[in-house]
Amino acid sequence: MKKGIYVALALLSGALLAQLLLADPGYVAIRFAGRLVEMSVVVLVVVLAAAYVALRLLLKLLSARRLWQQTREERRFERARRSLARGILEMAEGNWHASEETLARSAQHSQLPAAHLLVAARAAELQGAVQRSNELLARALQATPEKRAPVLILQAELYLKHGERAAAQTVLEQLEAAGEQNTRGLLLLARVYEQAGEWQKLKALEPRLRKVSGPSPVLQRAVGRIYLQQLRTAATAAELNSVWKNTPRALLRQGDVVTAYARAAMAFGEHAAAAHELMTLLQRQWDEAAVLALGELQTEAPLQTLERAEQWLETHPQSPALLLTCARLAIHAELYGKARSYLETSVAIQPRLESYQLLADLLEQLGERDRALSVCMDAVAHALGGRNRLPRVRMNRWLEQRRGEARRT
Repeated sequence: MKKGIYVALALLSGALLAQLLLADPGYVAIRFAGRLVEMSVVVLVVVLAAAYVALRLLLKLLSARRLWQQTREERRFERARRSLARGILEMAEGNWHASEETLARSAQHSQLPAAHLLVAARAAELQGAVQRSNELLARALQATPEKRAPVLILQAELYLKHGERAAAQTVLEQLEAAGEQNTRGLLLLARVYEQAGEWQKLKALEPRLRKVSGPSPVLQRAVGRIYLQQLRTAATAAELNSVWKNTPRALLRQGDVVTAYARAAMAFGEHAAAAHELMTLLQRQWDEAAVLALGELQTEAPLQTLERAEQWLETHPQSPALLLTCARLAIHAELYGKARSYLETSVAIQPRLESYQLLADLLEQLGERDRALSVCMDAVAHALGGRNRLPRVRMNRWLEQRRGEARRT
């Protein structure tokens, strides 16, 4: 519709222009280099149009080779993109050999050869071809020397997968020294330092880990491990309290961090502080490790702590950890009958060696040695995975046989 309107307007304009030119075709005189060129306006317009067309044709001829090369390059890039998609699908399907060949072959024609080579290296590694994987990573590093982080981080991951922690640490520390580290590399380096027990180096990473942790639970756990180690290795109560005071607020809600602090505080005799933190945590969330730590408290009012723990039995009646904790608190409060009942219930729900041991010790102190021995036998059977079926020993038959042999001699 619009094209028809444009054509009609063009024809109308041409007709009007023709009428004007027929009435007066105009006169144009151009003097150039001592010569006078005379023509009508119509001829001038035709000459200018022809010159324009000729110029456009000349420009196209001059750029034809460049356009042809550009078209070939775009087609090559498009084929490389399709190869990348096919290689990724082949790897997802478990056809790792085909994926490696597809990606390694198409890398040289891609705008991002490192992407092809990195996936190809992963496919080679999945086949157990470590040497080929390293060669592909070396090619990827040569292809993008200005962006080494993705290549080196994948190399470090593969080193860690094969148990070569020292090699992974060397690669990651190279990135760190060059200032090319990213979040993934920082997390891997923290993991390597933790595995190696290099807590001072891990502590040096802590400010950066806290800065980038944000919503990532993985990075939060990395920061948490730093403070866990500091809490567990505190040499004095003052050092412990200093670490606890500087612990990030987000970590104060993690059960393992609170439990580590509580156990360390109890080791320094600060049972009241440990009780406060454990109670605060358990009011917010249920954590069985914290519940077990609660049973190790030696407070001046064990009955009060026991009553608080017994309130939780209303909502967690089948928790063997809570029953064991109630038994320990009852023993501390000298309520031995209640402690025995809690221990027997805990063992019946979920046998635990520590529950067996505590029950056996309690029964022995109560004078029930036979029952304590039976509990110890149950604990051994539980540890071994069951009782051995021993044939019943008939002592009388054995004695008679021995006497008969003695008479014959």
